[in-house]
Formats: sequence, structure tokens, C-alpha cells
Amino acid sequence: MPPKPKVTKEQILQQALALVRERGAGALTAKSLAARLSCSTQPVFWHYAGMDELKADVYRAALGVFGQYLRRPQQGVSAYMAVGLNYIHFAMEERPLFRCLFMGDLGHADVFGAKVEMEYILGVLEQSDSITGENARIIYREMWLFSHGIAAMIASGSAEFSEQELQTMLGHVYRGLSRYLQSENKNS
Repeated sequence: MPPKPKVTKEQILQQALALVRERGAGALTAKSLAARLSCSTQPVFWHYAGMDELKADVYRAALGVFGQYLRRPQQGVSAYMAVGLNYIHFAMEERPLFRCLFMGDLGHADVFGAKVEMEYILGVLEQSDSITGENARIIYREMWLFSHGIAAMIASGSAEFSEQELQTMLGHVYRGLSRYLQSENKNS
């Protein structure tokens, strides 16, 4: 019977996630991970068939961190506004992780097509503003794209915005989109 590994799969995953959070996806190598764990690369490949399998687990763990961010309550704003602000704050506070999830650094480029957290966001829209069905999906899509543009500029270091600017921009686009959809429904 082979000896039981001293480094667990969970320890490897947690250290891999920490490494990506600190230094980005490019820093995640078997050698750098082994150095963090104070071991050889053997335990990494004992638990994972290869780095692609580990990166897939890191991606899923990063989505979990993102999901927690999205759900953080924000004082003084609606629950739906909080979702948009939290998405942007994630880009500010977790730049390397944001880049891994939403800018393809871990190889998962079609985040929008994956509809990350869509059900949660649609639920918030329904609860906070009673928007359902196709209108909710349109708002989800267009607000996600708008928020992502801001977040990507922040994550890449090409723009900075105050909290008030963020709230104003998100509010303008949301209210404009909501009014447009309401007028379209009346004209249909």
C-alpha cells in the first residue's frame, strides 16, 4: 500500500487559490505551488492528473469566492444595486482573481455564456423590483455587460471611479433600461 500523502488535495487547492489571488494565473505552476506547500511537486500530481485539472478546480473555487462577494450587503442601496457594486468591488479588491474569472486568464473565456450567478441575480431583480421573465433577462444581460466594462477597466488599471460615480452610472443605466422596457411593454 502506498504511503498516505502528507499534503491533502484541499491544502493544494487552497494554496493554489491563494497563489492566484496574490499573483495571478501566470504564477500557478507546480513548482511555485510546491514551494508554497514546502514539498516537492509529487503531492500535486498525486492528487491531480495535471495542471489543467488543478486549474479547473481553482476556477470553481474562485467562482465560489466571487459568489460570496456578489451577495455582500451594501448600506444605503437597493439589493440589485449592491450586486452591480459588488461585481465592480470584486474587480477592485481581487484584481488577479477577477482577471482569472472574467478576462480569460485561466482559460475560461466565455463567462457571459456560462451565465455566472444568473439565477441569483434574476432572483434579486424579482424581489427588489418585481421584474421577471424576459425583461429580467434583458436587464441581467445588459447590466452585466455595462458593469463588466467598468470592472474590466478597473482590473486592468485603465480607469478609477469613486463610489458615488459608480452608483450614479449604474443607477442611470438601470433606470433608463427599466423605463425603456416598460414603454416597450405598453406599446406591445
